[in-house]
Amino acid sequence: MIDLEYLTDYISRIRVNELMKRVNQFLVLSAFTALTVFTSLTQGAEFQKKILTDKYFADGITSGDFNHDGQRDIVAGPYWYAGPSFEKKHSFYEPVSWPPADSPSNCMLEFVYDFNTDGWDDILVLGCVHLHEAYWYENPRMENGDWKKHFVFERVQGESPLLVDVTGDQKPELICHWNNHWGWLAPDWSAPDKPWRFYAVGPPGEWNRFYHGTGVGDLNGDGAIDIVINDGWFENSAQRAVDWKFHPFLFSKEKGGAQMLVYDVDGDGDNDVISSIDAHGWGLAWFEQHQENAKITFTMHKIMGDRSELKQYGAAFTQPHALALADIDGDGLQDVVTGKRRWAHGPNRDIEPAEAPVVYWFQLQRSEDGKVSYVPHLVDDWSGIGVQIEASDVNQDGRTDILTASKLGTFLFLNTEE
Repeated sequence: MIDLEYLTDYISRIRVNELMKRVNQFLVLSAFTALTVFTSLTQGAEFQKKILTDKYFADGITSGDFNHDGQRDIVAGPYWYAGPSFEKKHSFYEPVSWPPADSPSNCMLEFVYDFNTDGWDDILVLGCVHLHEAYWYENPRMENGDWKKHFVFERVQGESPLLVDVTGDQKPELICHWNNHWGWLAPDWSAPDKPWRFYAVGPPGEWNRFYHGTGVGDLNGDGAIDIVINDGWFENSAQRAVDWKFHPFLFSKEKGGAQMLVYDVDGDGDNDVISSIDAHGWGLAWFEQHQENAKITFTMHKIMGDRSELKQYGAAFTQPHALALADIDGDGLQDVVTGKRRWAHGPNRDIEPAEAPVVYWFQLQRSEDGKVSYVPHLVDDWSGIGVQIEASDVNQDGRTDILTASKLGTFLFLNTEE
């Protein structure tokens, strides 16, 4: 018996995929010109797609104001693209275009912060976990100046490090693990150009350097930011010298996710967790928090399953290796943005490597009876993701846009929904 709904969806994906292939084959990008494509979504937002480059430079992407003009700029790999048009690009380290079928780039994640407190945004670049040292690049305070390179640390372990303030000192820490401990890297803020130091929290453990699943958020409601990993969470002790208590909880029995998002999904007053089930396989879920006798546990609710569950959840793709939390439709609820990582281990490994490299946003809906659902909306099916997504208002029009970088290039999806 033929499942007509599945067949219709499959044919639709093939048609859109082929259309985008032909668009990419037809159009050639100049060094300073971004290609614009409009994509329309049924029952969702409308996005304007801008291809900033069709070369593979990076798996990470973010934004900042690098020329101090009050406009948001985009940075992906060695280039930053000046807003609000994002057509003019500037390199701040030597550009290398990587073969898409080969191993990952030398830029897996990027973060923006004014590390030397001179009032200008600097850029932190993290390379591949086992291959590259970490550096931050000092903004020269002129559009075409040289960005001075500062050594940070020899290796940043874990596949989804985060730059966020967990100590409450109004300065960010780089969440990762090192020497069998979770914790963070931070500079001596009186000398930020010197190598950073690792601060351990919690008990030691055997943590794989390619560990999947890292996030932050207040899980116990005490106002302090905890660290969550696929195997549990570290309770913020508010003191660096005191071990943070580790609360074991295995969120995924598979490989684990990417960025783990902490948010009150069901609106009941406590924070829940959103994570990929397998960043190189199938699945996306939210984990509902329960508290009983001061013990916190979680119940998994799927947002997306495997190919056999397409009809049930409305979307199915592998390798959701980057997640972002943002209000895409302006309803006040935080939605989930993710997609399919393109050829994480080349064109012949992982599950369904040849399927369409999609980007989706999952619309959070709460019913009057307290039930939660996520509605998938296709943003694009010929771009995919790397290991970092940003969802923010880069053109400052009041709507949340989406930034991705993958083996197909660097992409901006401008939210044009009225």
